[in-house]
Amino acid sequence: MHVNALPSATLGPSANPLDKARTPEEAAEQFEALLVRQFVEAMTKDLFKSAQESLPGAQADAQREALVNALTDELVESGAMLFRDLLLQQWQQEPPSDDLYGLLDDAPAW
Repeated sequence: MHVNALPSATLGPSANPLDKARTPEEAAEQFEALLVRQFVEAMTKDLFKSAQESLPGAQADAQREALVNALTDELVESGAMLFRDLLLQQWQQEPPSDDLYGLLDDAPAW
């Protein structure tokens, strides 16, 4: 992953991808943006193969980058992926006990 290549638009209007998050919400949004970008890059990897044959490499790369940016921004801003919400929910839960599956609930007290 190329964190430096992540446009600030993906993380919000004034965000820098290398800035530390000040709140759990900012951290979750930044993580979601990075993760969604990885998914979108993987899904669009071969999308412009035919264009790369007819277009100069830099132009095909620019088109793919624009598409990745647009899709990532839309998915993150819409909240459709729910990663941010799941992270925040997980972070707010109590730490797991030693009895992860409740197996000791019915065990006799010794």
